[in-house]
Amino acid sequence: MKKFKNISKSSITTRYIKKTILLGFLCIAGWVIICFFTLPDISQLGNKERKPSISVTDKNNVIIGSYGDVYGGITNIDDVPKFLIDSIMIIEDRRFYNHLGVDFIGLLRALIKNMQKGYVVQGASTITQQLAKMVFLNPERTYTRKIKELLISFWLENKFSKNQILTMYINRVYLGSGLYGISSASMRYFSKKPSQLNLSESAIIAGLLKAPSRLSPINNAAASSKRGKLIVKLLLKHNKITILEAKNSLNNLEILGNKKYQNINTSGYYMDWIISQSPIGINRDTADIFVKSTLDINLQKIAVQSVINNLQTVDDNVQAAVVVLDYNGAVKAMVGGKNWSKSQFNRATSAKRQPGSIFKTFIYLAAIESGYSSNDKIDDSQLNINGWIPRNGNNKYLGLITLKEAFARSSNVAAVRLSEEIGRKQVIKEARRLGIISYIPDKPSMALGTASLNLLELTGAFVAIGGEGTPVIPYGIDNISLRDQKTNLWSRQNPDREPIIKKEVLKEMKILLRAVILEGTGKKLRNIPTQVIGKTGTSQNNRDAWFIGCSKEYVVGVWVGRDDDQPMKGISGSNVPIKIYRDIINKGKFK
Repeated sequence: MKKFKNISKSSITTRYIKKTILLGFLCIAGWVIICFFTLPDISQLGNKERKPSISVTDKNNVIIGSYGDVYGGITNIDDVPKFLIDSIMIIEDRRFYNHLGVDFIGLLRALIKNMQKGYVVQGASTITQQLAKMVFLNPERTYTRKIKELLISFWLENKFSKNQILTMYINRVYLGSGLYGISSASMRYFSKKPSQLNLSESAIIAGLLKAPSRLSPINNAAASSKRGKLIVKLLLKHNKITILEAKNSLNNLEILGNKKYQNINTSGYYMDWIISQSPIGINRDTADIFVKSTLDINLQKIAVQSVINNLQTVDDNVQAAVVVLDYNGAVKAMVGGKNWSKSQFNRATSAKRQPGSIFKTFIYLAAIESGYSSNDKIDDSQLNINGWIPRNGNNKYLGLITLKEAFARSSNVAAVRLSEEIGRKQVIKEARRLGIISYIPDKPSMALGTASLNLLELTGAFVAIGGEGTPVIPYGIDNISLRDQKTNLWSRQNPDREPIIKKEVLKEMKILLRAVILEGTGKKLRNIPTQVIGKTGTSQNNRDAWFIGCSKEYVVGVWVGRDDDQPMKGISGSNVPIKIYRDIINKGKFK
């Protein structure tokens, strides 16, 4: 009996194990079947939704930044340097041409590691699996998603050749900074087509696959270069390149590790403004587009750095804005604040502030248009207009002085008296003719710059005065095309404008504006190599400080102030704005 009972227990145990194994197998099989029937539609490869991209280039067609998901177009594998493909496979899938879509050795190793940890910590994805995930699946780290990924990988391997799979992969893989595919990455990071990439650049692009955002050259050039060096050493180890090629590439990667890649932070305000200026409907389309702007990236960098340098020793709450225009009205540089990453509010285009004494330029222009000359006399003495008493900044009054001296010294009472004599409506009309569109109050205090204007419109109004008398509307877009940059969607038509300021009037105005530099509030620019004319401005209680200067090539407007409209201690139009302007024209080598 005892022996019979033992045999029975053994049989029961064996049957129990078999049933458990069978049940487990059925569960796994059922799980796989469920995964199979819940696969996304794989009949339409590449139908995954994405945001259309808008890429903005500078005046030389170099991409300065992009919005949306940027795809650079289809690049054939035959047009890609061999060392770029080798770099990708050496780091991502060395046995790509030898497996059927899944690397079972790597998969087993990852499975053991994940079971030890109790959750997914390691993958063994082949290039085929990565393609399956990026095209059809979401990036969640679950076993269900992994099973679906395997099933789709087998389908891809059966449906397409290895080269076709690799071609799809290199055209779709994410490579940081909103860039998808090697074509967009090579253009954005190196301003080259994929076929023009050298070994060092190829290694950097391949290295991005591990952590695209963190290793993007724009975000961390040193880290991307370090990763590139690892890939070059692996290529050498596996005899894909020669010792000489490796040595030259490593030296080049050292240089690239210290390179300053163009970051949207440098031109973020400009980028935002350009997108807002795009013709209605263009940036709402489903197609990827290129916007060729008027930006001079060198001037942009200089303007940004000038703002940063000159605000280092002032109150942290003080902001600055800069606009650089040529005499056609093209915006060559724009800074909307000292740090786009911290504040995207564009103080060059959206902030309306009191221009102070800069507004006097329109008064004197209207006066000269009415027959006054720079040598005519104006009374610089106390004035009372129906109980309102304007005062000079230093409470000093010089009596009868020339218009030239009054303008250079920025006399308040002289400006008010002149405005009242020629008529405020005439002054407002003059400002409107030059491009001022903001509201201007028809009050005696208007002469002191109490209207609220933005820097862009104010700088634009000076173009006609500093140039040949022709007004402009500031613009930043030359043309808009599809991604191929051949199919044109929109082009700017240069308007045929006539001068609105007579030559003799311009001559007198330039005498006044030059007097500001030689003997007035702009004396800090008196000894610079470039001959400039311009006007300072400081609003009541030093809330706003301005300088707009005109050289032979450009008109530059600078504003300094606080977002909360509080007074600034020790800052006026004659110091910090002029320092920013001086740095820009000196480093920009203005004529």
